[in-house]
Amino acid sequence: MLNIYASYDVFPSSKGSSTHIKEMITALATHAEELSLLCLRGNAKLPAVQKHDNILIKRFYSEEKLNYLEKASLFSERIYLEISQNEKEIKIAHFRDIWSGLGITAHKNIPSVFEVNALTSIELPYHYPNLTDEFLQKLKFLEQKCLDEATVIITPSATTKKFLIAAYAVPEEKINVIPNGAYIPESFDKPEDAPDHYIIYFGALQRWQGIEVLLKAMSYLKDYPDLKLLICSSVKEKAFKPLNKLIEKLELADRVIVKTQVQREELYNYIHFATLSIAPLKACDRNITQGCSPLKILESMACGTALVASDLPVVRELVSEQEAMLVEPDRELDLARSIRFLLDTPEEREILAAKALQKMKEEFTWELQVNKLNQVYKNLT
Repeated sequence: MLNIYASYDVFPSSKGSSTHIKEMITALATHAEELSLLCLRGNAKLPAVQKHDNILIKRFYSEEKLNYLEKASLFSERIYLEISQNEKEIKIAHFRDIWSGLGITAHKNIPSVFEVNALTSIELPYHYPNLTDEFLQKLKFLEQKCLDEATVIITPSATTKKFLIAAYAVPEEKINVIPNGAYIPESFDKPEDAPDHYIIYFGALQRWQGIEVLLKAMSYLKDYPDLKLLICSSVKEKAFKPLNKLIEKLELADRVIVKTQVQREELYNYIHFATLSIAPLKACDRNITQGCSPLKILESMACGTALVASDLPVVRELVSEQEAMLVEPDRELDLARSIRFLLDTPEEREILAAKALQKMKEEFTWELQVNKLNQVYKNLT
C-alpha cells in the first residue's frame, strides 16, 4: 500500500517549511509500505527521483522560464496524473496547498488530509502586490473547493482554525490543531565567527516578519557599542538588497551581520549563543487573521535562548509573559526598550529562557506533535 504527500515547495531546503515537511513525511511513511513525496525540484542540483528507505521523492519543474501560475497549473496536473496511476494502492493522500490539493481531491475515493499552514489568497499578494481582486476571488474559490473536499484538515494554529470556520464555513470537528514543534539539541558548539555579544533574528524576510521594525529598534541601541544583530535567513543573498538599503540609511552597517542559507545544526548553535532571540512579527492579516505557528519562537525555546516577541494571539498560543518578553507589534521604540531591559538584566533572561525550555519539553517537541498526527492518520484508515 502507498501513501502520498504533496507540496508545492522545494524539498529539502533551508526554509522552515522543509523542517515541517520532513516531520510530516516521516510520520506518514510509517502508515504504509511506501510513501511518495511529490514536490518541486527548484533546480537541477536536486535529483528528479530519489529513494530513501521507504520514501520515494519525485520532483517536478525546475524550469526558471515558467511563471508562478504556469508552474502551479502544471504541478496540479502532474499530481492528478500521479494519483491516477496509483489510485487503487493509495491509503492516504496528504497535501499542503491548493495546487497539490486540486490534483488529489479530484479522486473522491481517496481519504485526504489538507494541511493548512497558509492560504494562497493571503500569502500571494505579499509576493505579487498587483494581483487583481478577481484573481484573488478565484484563489478563494479553489481554497474553498479543497477545504470542502478534503476528508480531514490539520492546521498548526488555533487562530487559523477560527479563520477557516468563520471565512470558509469549515465544520469545527473537521479541523485538528497540531502546532509546529522543535527538537531540543543535546549540546552546542559556538561558531567560530559568532560575535562576542549579539542578538539574533532568524527566518524568512517577508514583510509580515517585521525585520524592518527590528532594524529600526537597533538604531536606538547604539549606546551598546559591542552589540551586533545577527540575521540568519533561508533566502539567497540577493534577497537582502532592499534590507541593505535600510541598514545603510540607519547607519547600522557595522552593527548588522547577515548569513544566508544556514544549515539547521549551525543555526541552532547561533541561536543558543545569542543573548536574545527576536521575533518581531507584524500586526497584519497574515499573522492576526489567517494565523501561523512561528518556528522561530519554538526553536528559540528549544535552544534555551531568551525570547522577545510581538504580542499577538498566534504568539500567545506558544508563550506567555512567563516564558518570553512580549511587546506591542510594529513599535520599534517599544521593542528597543524591551531588548534594553533584558540586555541589562541577565537574571531575567535566564528565568525566561529556563521556563520557555521547560514548556517546550512539556508541550511542543516534535515527538508530541507527531503523536497527534499519527492519531489523525489512524482515524482515517
